[in-house]
Amino acid sequence: MTVRYAVDLTDRLHHLVRVSLTVPAAHADGARIVLPVWTPGSYVVRDYVHHVQWIRARDAEGTEVVLEPDGHTAWRLPAGARGEHTVELELYANELTVRTNHVDDHHALLIPAATFPYVEGAEDEPHEVHLPPAPAGHRVWSLLPAGERPDTYVAEHRDHLVDSAFEVGDLPAVEFEVAGVTHDFVWAGHGGHPDLAAIARDAAAIGEAAVALFDGELPVAHYRYLCTGWHEGGGGLEHREGSVLQMPIRTFQEPDLLARFQSLVAHEYLHLWNVKRLVPTALVRPDYERPTHTESLWVAEGWTAYYDELLPLRAGVWTLTRFLDNLRDTWQRVLDTPGVALQSLRRAGHEAWVKHYVRDENTVNANTDYYGHGSLVAWYLDLLLRELRPDGDGLDEVFRLLWQRHANTAEGYTEADVERAVSDVAGTDLGAVFDAHVAGTALPPVEEVLPAVGLRVVATGGDEVPDLGAQVSEDDHAVTLASVLRGRPAWQAGLTGGDQLVAVDGTRVRRGELPGQLRARRAGDEVDMTVLRGPRLLTRRVTLGAPRPGRRLVRDEHAADAQRDAFRRWTGVAWESAPTG
Repeated sequence: MTVRYAVDLTDRLHHLVRVSLTVPAAHADGARIVLPVWTPGSYVVRDYVHHVQWIRARDAEGTEVVLEPDGHTAWRLPAGARGEHTVELELYANELTVRTNHVDDHHALLIPAATFPYVEGAEDEPHEVHLPPAPAGHRVWSLLPAGERPDTYVAEHRDHLVDSAFEVGDLPAVEFEVAGVTHDFVWAGHGGHPDLAAIARDAAAIGEAAVALFDGELPVAHYRYLCTGWHEGGGGLEHREGSVLQMPIRTFQEPDLLARFQSLVAHEYLHLWNVKRLVPTALVRPDYERPTHTESLWVAEGWTAYYDELLPLRAGVWTLTRFLDNLRDTWQRVLDTPGVALQSLRRAGHEAWVKHYVRDENTVNANTDYYGHGSLVAWYLDLLLRELRPDGDGLDEVFRLLWQRHANTAEGYTEADVERAVSDVAGTDLGAVFDAHVAGTALPPVEEVLPAVGLRVVATGGDEVPDLGAQVSEDDHAVTLASVLRGRPAWQAGLTGGDQLVAVDGTRVRRGELPGQLRARRAGDEVDMTVLRGPRLLTRRVTLGAPRPGRRLVRDEHAADAQRDAFRRWTGVAWESAPTG
């Protein structure tokens, strides 16, 4: 039997979507209808039920029946219900992110977790979606395969449906191939003037680099990028046979944003292997009504974040300088995060549901980031493995080994499996590394393993600014201390995140002026900082700290041939291309 859905977009001008669900007769008796509270790849409760405008049910004769609420985000058909029943609901869809629905006259992005309630007990049945391309001239772009009936798309089961987004519109697209498999990129942005041919070239090169990482195995018969564009914001969400991306529409005119986009393409593409088929045990069959905790997000996301910069380099899309600078910047961000001393990577994954996605002005002082911090540990492990086995392929080998042992299994992988694979590739037990840098809060000594690939760190001088110890956000109206870092000068002076900076030593501070104010002073100078804290005007005396050390990654001219070769095996480019000190 098949669970069937029909989608009505005729009221899309008002951001409304109507969905009907046909409950099979075999499941109708007291059927529990559940709308998920989260979507795979985004580990936070999002309460999609908030967008339900109304919901009702009818029996096979069209008579309305009582649909009783059952918990926070579910409803029940009456006990004793017979025959097929239809559940109809209307959703408000005006939140443009990669994990929520957005429908208007231009396009319709539908995220299944936010759109399709499922029938409890029928999760393993085929699920069919009928979605006609309205209005005329629009096309449906689905991550599900087409069904036999017109305008239908069929999922093997509930989890397949939840993991497959839809985009509808009269939208530009480009088709290309990776490893002989058809891919396409669909642009749903308002303007932005993307060069689709250039996007296809870059995505194809990145895809081939990912396939090479896994020894030429591409685990899909088709792949599709659905990309939206807006004024600001960005991000991605992986799916089993594609991904949803979002970037500012100016992305393709600004080199740094374009590089960020290329990294995003690599990140979501690598999830084809890491997360979608090589899955942490807890996420193999998740519970969509409540948080599903795992401590392995530092592998699922952190390792992916490391490779989302390495793959564009290997693909020839990024320069070596950009890659090394990005590694350095990630390293520095982790060093500048006081929360790394309080939260281990394993705890960060477990607590993602209540901390990572629910941020405030003090988050940086209490939490670490399993993306950036996980990427740093991945980099360290990669170079450590190349130090232990200079003729090996480092973390690449670990990925392949995990894939061979645990991909597409009902058990997934555990933390112990990851530790075992790393130690097997190393040829020695690296449990102490995991105890210190994954279970514990010690930061990995990256500088110690840089010589393995013929690199070293040099200090940079120049225009140094005394340390205030605050992360600042600015607009035309205010300069705000978005976060004040624990133990640093602003913290010690009694300033706090959210304070709106008005003046330094009695001189008004406007957008872009704070660095100049600080640059005119030296470490150890005392400055009076006047801030607005809610309705209060306060002044605090801050003793400025020493400038934060600048650093660059450069080649070590004393590197041996084996280290130079290890660099090439790591990056895909010659060691001689690395910057000099």
